[in-house]
Amino acid sequence: MAAFEKVSKLTFTPHGEDRPLDFRNTRLSSVPDDPDYDPRDHRHPHPELKPWLAYVYLLRTMCGVGLLGMPVAFSCSGQVAGAVITIIMGWIIVHTHHLLLNCLADISKRLRVPYISYRYGFRLALLRGPAIFHPIGHRAPTLVALFMLLSQLGICSVCVVMTSDSLRDIIDCESVAPALAVLLPVYLLLEFYMKNLARVSYIALSGNVLNTVGLILVFYHIFKEPQKHLRPLEPYMPAWLFTSGMCLFNLSAVGVILTLDKALKQPRKMTEKFGVINVGLGVPIALSVVFGSLGYWAFGPMEENILRSLPYEDLSAMVTFGIFVISMTASYPLQCYPAIAVVIEVIKYRDMFHTPSPKTLKVIEIIARPAFVISSFVVAYNIPFQGPLVAFVGNLCTSLVSILFPAMMDLSLRYDQPESYGKYNFHMIKDLFLMFIGVLHFIGGVYFCGYLIWIREIGSRSPNAMDFF
Repeated sequence: MAAFEKVSKLTFTPHGEDRPLDFRNTRLSSVPDDPDYDPRDHRHPHPELKPWLAYVYLLRTMCGVGLLGMPVAFSCSGQVAGAVITIIMGWIIVHTHHLLLNCLADISKRLRVPYISYRYGFRLALLRGPAIFHPIGHRAPTLVALFMLLSQLGICSVCVVMTSDSLRDIIDCESVAPALAVLLPVYLLLEFYMKNLARVSYIALSGNVLNTVGLILVFYHIFKEPQKHLRPLEPYMPAWLFTSGMCLFNLSAVGVILTLDKALKQPRKMTEKFGVINVGLGVPIALSVVFGSLGYWAFGPMEENILRSLPYEDLSAMVTFGIFVISMTASYPLQCYPAIAVVIEVIKYRDMFHTPSPKTLKVIEIIARPAFVISSFVVAYNIPFQGPLVAFVGNLCTSLVSILFPAMMDLSLRYDQPESYGKYNFHMIKDLFLMFIGVLHFIGGVYFCGYLIWIREIGSRSPNAMDFF
């Protein structure tokens, strides 16, 4: 997933007026000045994205490295519990993605503008809500940018961990250091030459084709000689947070959803019953349940992604490792692109009155690109445990940008109109529940996954190390 949404401009001119305003210092009215204004009718994206391409793009984004870790999630919680957790977390993510787009559309309607970015929409919504939200609202754009940046760093680090582990298995060495040393120059060269988004997208597309071939080979090994492990339930609540953290990492696509909503030729297709969100996320949810359950059924308990459970003596397994090394390496520049854009935009828009020159921004970009690649390798070297790292990133970042923040926005936008909470204050109770889920994962999930990483780090240095689960 590319967890980023570019802010095209910070000033806007409301429909029917000629005086521009700035998203960074304007405030939101309680009701729309023009009830008949629908922001989705005034969007003119260029180039326009057709609906079928939006379905394909979202499905392709969701079936990546996170999917390979789903059998690990099921091995921790059990097959029945894993399936239930995946479906519940998938439903929550689908709902909060709907919630986010509806909130941004409501804010755009009140401002009479075609579109507003997540970062500044979050600010305007919270400043309209309860007083306890106002301190967060003043820092909302920075918070959203920060956790999107951390999310991209986590995604890139997971890609490095997966490719280095697979390369280590191919060259058959005990330490991951040689594999990282081989991959680092390749990743730096790719990041240096892949500066154009169109070029990056073509390279990533070839990686996705290879990724599909690799998944087919994994399914081949699943059904070749399955061990037929069955464990319906693991009655250990922290392990459930581990599983749901991996689901959050794998199933959330805030940046992609926002980009598609902004570029879609028919934006209402995003939130229809059989629209882009429901179908584009529903299929990966079902695939995650099937892949996670079958992966555990075929190979039993595992600590990393399913590739580490393939038979090393089988040539097709080595081919699968090689395919995923190439496909993940090819997709790496696309995952880096949003992170660099976040850094550039935060610096560019941090001061309303002093904008850095294009030359200064170019120097910052030249420094930021290799620095980000090296940072992801440092994380991968120090935390070479894909399963815990995936769950940690999901609990740390996705719990906020995909669950907590949209729920806070919805609660705030309804705050000055109590009747909008519905019968028995349904929407308020639902938003508070979603906020609880987000906070639970952000605190409890991060703590447990951090503890698990610490235990794995200690265990990796012990000659008598045992599996944690």
